[in-house]
Amino acid sequence: MELPTGHYLQKGKYQLTETVGRGGFGITYKGVWFTEVKGSLGKVKTEVPICIKEYFFKDYCYRDEETFAVKVHSETGRALFEKFKEKLIKEAKILSDVHHPHIVNVLEVFEENDTAYIAMEYIQGYSLKYLLEKEGRLSENTVLFYTHQIAHALQFVHEKSILHLDIKPSNILIDKDDNARLIDFGVSKRYDLFQQETSTTMLTLSKGFASVEQYDDEGTQNFSPCPDIYSLGATMYNLLTGKIPTESILRAAKPLQKPSELNSSISERTEEAIMKAMAIVQADRFQSVNEMILALGPSPEREVREKTNGVNGTSQADDATELYTLTRRVDLEEPTHENTKTILQGNEEPVSNPDDDTILERGNVDELEGGPVKRRNYFKPILISLIIFVCVGTVLYFINLKSRNSDNIPEPIDDKKPLTVSEDNRKNTDTLVLNNAEEHKNNSSLLTVTPLDQTIKDNITSVNEPDVQPVPAKTPDTDYASLLDLGKKKLAKGDYQGARNDFNKAKELSLTEEILRLLITCDSMEEQSVISNRRSLYEEKMPFGNYMIVRNKSTGKYGAIDSKGIDRIPCVYLSVGKAEKGRAFEREDNLFDIYNSSCELVSKGVTYY
Repeated sequence: MELPTGHYLQKGKYQLTETVGRGGFGITYKGVWFTEVKGSLGKVKTEVPICIKEYFFKDYCYRDEETFAVKVHSETGRALFEKFKEKLIKEAKILSDVHHPHIVNVLEVFEENDTAYIAMEYIQGYSLKYLLEKEGRLSENTVLFYTHQIAHALQFVHEKSILHLDIKPSNILIDKDDNARLIDFGVSKRYDLFQQETSTTMLTLSKGFASVEQYDDEGTQNFSPCPDIYSLGATMYNLLTGKIPTESILRAAKPLQKPSELNSSISERTEEAIMKAMAIVQADRFQSVNEMILALGPSPEREVREKTNGVNGTSQADDATELYTLTRRVDLEEPTHENTKTILQGNEEPVSNPDDDTILERGNVDELEGGPVKRRNYFKPILISLIIFVCVGTVLYFINLKSRNSDNIPEPIDDKKPLTVSEDNRKNTDTLVLNNAEEHKNNSSLLTVTPLDQTIKDNITSVNEPDVQPVPAKTPDTDYASLLDLGKKKLAKGDYQGARNDFNKAKELSLTEEILRLLITCDSMEEQSVISNRRSLYEEKMPFGNYMIVRNKSTGKYGAIDSKGIDRIPCVYLSVGKAEKGRAFEREDNLFDIYNSSCELVSKGVTYY
C-alpha cells in the first residue's frame, strides 16, 4: 500500500527512507530533503531530515504497482477523494504560513501520483503518549510545563481563527530540546472574518478527548475555542492520571471522576482548571486559552529528564481518531487494542524513566530552618500616629468648609411659583426679536444655499408640523396653497412622484423659494428611499475602506457595496478572509480573488493567501 523505501518525489528533491505511520486518510514517511546551504564557502549540498504525509483514503483507494499512482475504486469514491484532497491542500497551505516555536512547520504542499503530499520538518523526539505508556503517568510539574507551551501555541492559532480539533497526547511531540510541539492539523477548521466555517477536512474526533459539540456535524460550524480547551483539559487529565477520560457524550450516565481520585498528588488549583476546561456546557468552560493559562498559574521549571540517543522507534499503540458521518462511524487505523487508532503518526523515540527529582519550595526551606527570623520594626508606631493625625485634620477641614458655604446655598425652585421676567430683560428680548426680524427682511431677497441635510430636516418639520410654519408675507391664492398642502401630505406618506407633480403645478402658479426647497427635498428623500431599499437586500458585515462587506440575503453569497448600495464587489463569493493586501473572497472552485480596500481586483484565482 505504501511507497517503497528509497522512492523519490518531486523529481529527486525528496527521498523516502522509511514508513512511520498509517491511518485511514494517509501514510506518514520519514525522508530526506536534498538541498543546498549558502555559506562562506559558497553553496554546499546537504541532506535535511523531513517528514512527508501522503493523502491516501484507505477505504476508497489503491495504488498502481507499476506507476505508484493512487487510484480510486469507483466514481462515487473519486468525488469524495477529490473533495477531501482539495480541502487537505487548502488547510496545509494555510498552515504553511503559521509559524510558532511549538507548532510543527509545514515546508511545502505538492501533488504527485494523483494525490497530495505535505512536507514538514522532522521532529526528532517522542510523543507524550509514548512517554505516558512508558511511565504510567507524569508528574504535575511536567504536565504543566508542556501544557503551557501547547496552550500558547493554541492561543496563537485561535487568533488566526483556526481550530485544531484533535488535541491528544499522541499529537504532542517532545523534541530533542525537551520542548512540546503540536502536530497533525489534518482535521482542523478555519473560519472567516465573521467567525463562520470556511474550510475543514472532515468531521473527526478522538474518544475521550473530544467535546460533546464535536459529535454534532454542526457543533463547530461557528468559531469557538471551547472544543480545543476541552481537549487540552482532557489531555492533562490523561497525562496526570494515566486514564483516558469518559467520553463527553456518555458523562450524563457515567460521571467523570475527579483527577485527584485517581492521583492524590494533583493540586487543587490544577484539578479545578481541568474540570472547568472539561465542562460539558461550553459556557461553563474557559472562554479563551489565555483564561486557562492564568487559571493554571505560572509555568514551572522544566524537570531534568534522562534522554535516549539513537532510538528511532514508533509506538504501535496510538489513541483513536474516528471519522463520523451521518450514517456510520469508520475507524481510521488498523486496530491494535481497545481505543487504539490514529490518523497519521509522527516519529517517536522512547526515553528512559526519569529520576524522581524532589522539588523543595521556599516555604519548606523556612520550616527546615526553623522559620524566618523576625526583626523588630520601629517604623510601625510612627506610621500609625501619622495616619491618625492626617484623618483628624481632614475631618476638621471639611467641617469648616461646610460652615462657610452654608450661607451660600441657593433657595430651591418652587415648581408651582410662576416665573417672572424683569422689565429690562423683556425689553432686551423684544429688541432681539425685532432685530432678527429686520435682518430677515433685509436678507429675504438673497438666494442662499443651505446644506442638504438641514434642508431635509427643515422641510420634514414643515410637513409634520404645518401649523407652526410662519405665514408668508404674500399670501398665495387658494389653488397654490391647496397644491402645496396636498404635496406635503404625499411627501410625508412617501408618494414622491405624486408630491413632485403637485409641487410642479404650484410652481407654475407662483415660483417661490419654498416651492424650490420642497422640490429639492422631494428628490433627495426619493433618492434616500431608493438607497435604503437597495441596501436592505444585504446583511452588512464590516467596513472595507470606504465600502461595506455584505452578504446577500437571498443567495447567502458575499461581496461589497458602496454607500448607495451599489455592488462594487459582486456577491458571488462563499466566504471572506483577511489577506495581506486586502480581503480574500473564496470562489465556488475554492480558489480566491484578492481585492484591495478600493475594491480593485489585485489577484485572481490564487490557491491560498
